[in-house]
Amino acid sequence: MKVGINGWRLQGRRTGVRRYLDNVLRYWTPEVCAGRFERLTLYRAQPSEVGDVSLPAAITERLLESRLPMLAWENLLLGPRAREDVLFQPSYSIPLIRHARTVVVSHDAVHELYPALFPKMVRYFYAPLYRWSARHATLVISDSQAGRQDVARTMGVPLSKIRVVQLAPEALFRQTPPEEVRLRILQKFLGREGPFFLFVGKLSGRRSISLLLEGFALFKRATRLPHRLVVIGLNIHDLDIERMLEELDIRAEVVYPGFISDAELNVFYHAAAGLISPSIYETACLPVMEAQAAGTVVICPDTDGMHEITGGHALLFPRPESPELARAIERLVLDGDLRCSLIEAGLEYSQQFSWERCSRETLDVLADAGQM
Repeated sequence: MKVGINGWRLQGRRTGVRRYLDNVLRYWTPEVCAGRFERLTLYRAQPSEVGDVSLPAAITERLLESRLPMLAWENLLLGPRAREDVLFQPSYSIPLIRHARTVVVSHDAVHELYPALFPKMVRYFYAPLYRWSARHATLVISDSQAGRQDVARTMGVPLSKIRVVQLAPEALFRQTPPEEVRLRILQKFLGREGPFFLFVGKLSGRRSISLLLEGFALFKRATRLPHRLVVIGLNIHDLDIERMLEELDIRAEVVYPGFISDAELNVFYHAAAGLISPSIYETACLPVMEAQAAGTVVICPDTDGMHEITGGHALLFPRPESPELARAIERLVLDGDLRCSLIEAGLEYSQQFSWERCSRETLDVLADAGQM
């Protein structure tokens, strides 16, 4: 059986789908693929760069060089040229014209459930395309059981064709950084010692950045505790963060370093008093999984997705409202026994997830698609 892989997302910053695809491909070794896959071809729009993840020998790269956006590239170049038995599409869409069976990863159904969070282009073009892709793919991969249910219900996809393959934290985040590294990186970004809470992720509507900042401001006003907030991630929607901070009078209490390396991020995970993930909707969240693997308590809304991601071993607040978030932050700071129990339970729960397992189970889905 021959498999083609859409590698367009391997371009650019190592966030989101790129991080996912890097880790899935890492374990597709000749030993794992032997007896099931004759050839795996990774199609790329741009040549690999220094610092890219080294591909195992089982994967051959083929360059369809172009500066086209992803959807144009996969429809004009990838779909017509890929002649493998199965085409793996790691990010929501499949080519309109294709010669192979397809496996598409529908990471969540946020576009269907919360359309108001997205611009018109997403609501009237991307969401229908993602819906069509999930319906017409041979098989669909979801990152969680909660996501599987949402994709089936909102996109009209039979549950029988949606397979759950859970994500994982990278091994790096399970490793405590050396003390000299910790001190150097914290000094570089924070300038002074002191406790802090952490947010990691793209600054988008679904991740409730206003709720994050308002809840933290209420916590500061109520307690006068010295904690700061570190916000790490790309501001993809150009939110006016500076204005929000000035209006809430917390400019001096919030640090925004933007995008940082994984080694630097690992220091922040291990040093933080807690990770705050106030997203209105998550059925899979790498920062939450990474934080638990680092022994950091997660504060997040009480939703089906977050229960599944954390095993319930997080400080779950009942409603996505700033007073609820502020009370949760304060409770974590003041209740040492709660903090210790959540750290221990979260660490244990996180042990069940690995990228090697995710990678192997993804290959199982591709093999199944090839037999359909």
